Amino acid sequence: MLNHNKIIQDFLRKNGIVARVKRIDKGSLKNTWRLYNPDQKWTEELGHKLEDLGFRDFDGQPFSKFAGNGGVFSVFARRTLN
Repeated sequence: MLNHNKIIQDFLRKNGIVARVKRIDKGSLKNTWRLYNPDQKWTEELGHKLEDLGFRDFDGQPFSKFAGNGGVFSVFARRTLN
């Protein structure tokens, strides 16, 4: 695992979110994180928790209840805070 992915994955885990993490460095989703856990349902509460940690959706907007892919925790997010 690349170091920058490990850092974010550890950061999320310390804040109660278990997810696979991958930074996208090319294409239209450049500088976006893919956050994924097929065993966890997507909820608005999870979206709010990600927002509290400095994440927004790929467009820089707050997460909606429909942000998860088919109701599963699978989102593209940008980090807005340092």
